[in-house]
Amino acid sequence: MTPETFITSLPAWALAPEMENGADSITVMSGARARRNIAGFAFPRKCGKSGLYDLAAITLDAIGQADPWRGGDFRMVDKLGSMERGLLAEVGMMTPLLANGGPGRFVMRDEKSSMTCMINEEDHISVIAARAGLDTRNAAEAACKIDDVGLNFVNDSLLGYLTANPSYAGSGVTVSVSLHLPALEMSGDMPMVCDSFARDWKNLSLNKLAAEKAGQIGQYDEFGSFFTVSNRTTLSTSPAEAAARVSDAAGALASKELFVRQKLLASRGSDAEDAIWRAWGVLRHARRLSLCESIKMLSLAKLGSDLGILPRIPNRDWKVLCIRVRKYHLMSEYGDIKNESDEASARAERFREFMTRIG
Repeated sequence: MTPETFITSLPAWALAPEMENGADSITVMSGARARRNIAGFAFPRKCGKSGLYDLAAITLDAIGQADPWRGGDFRMVDKLGSMERGLLAEVGMMTPLLANGGPGRFVMRDEKSSMTCMINEEDHISVIAARAGLDTRNAAEAACKIDDVGLNFVNDSLLGYLTANPSYAGSGVTVSVSLHLPALEMSGDMPMVCDSFARDWKNLSLNKLAAEKAGQIGQYDEFGSFFTVSNRTTLSTSPAEAAARVSDAAGALASKELFVRQKLLASRGSDAEDAIWRAWGVLRHARRLSLCESIKMLSLAKLGSDLGILPRIPNRDWKVLCIRVRKYHLMSEYGDIKNESDEASARAERFREFMTRIG
């Protein structure tokens, strides 16, 4: 893997072949994150500089020789520029915490771009595995392969794996599914769905994705109709159990979304159809678009496409577009973005090109 492909390769889940039943327009991707810490070292926040580099050397040596990391590559975060860190963060390869850099901070990527290993982030090792669609079992199994590399992880006889954040002690594994639920939001049913979810799915959480407003630290705006289901507890729960429960909950939400979509389809000529066509018009003709507005409009346009109201938007193209319209991906392609206005103009141009191409 060359330095260029390491930075610019899109994640495997976004490039996966489309499912025949179109389910990946609702259950977009599944992910699992395994947190581990090596015995004999303090957590990264308390570990000295030499200890962090020792940890990185031990980890890179062990993981680099094990499946599925053979053929992959790694980078020291401090040797990456702000553009490179931004690109990796936008595809989920590193968290903002790791992007801050510091001694002994590394990021690894497998050859298929389906797994990431963050070294000395919050924990010594954090492995993230992602799969297209509803595939929590394989995502969890892939993330847990870190236990087979031969490292001596801290594992208490009562609590299980110990982590920097006590909330993740136990299995140390969180499983999640990202869903696209525009019909439930458009119908106004989402608050009721959230209430019933809290009652029916104990120890799971349902959260709407949000994006931080440009230049407003701590202020967030809606990011389309994307929601995440994940397990809140890792103590006394195996990764397989968490994966199964998260999958069941996500499947139930997807069924509700499909049901409401059929109701919307039966009410052609309604306000819903008007909103869908307005979204199409904005994406096709706007000269400036913020990230949050554009993703909101794209959510509606994708719903219209899935219902047969608008021209077909292929699932893979839609997922890739959600990545390519983000700040650092726009900067890497357009190159001359100096401020928010330039970014908004470049994003609108990207959408106009896309919408013209599909019809």
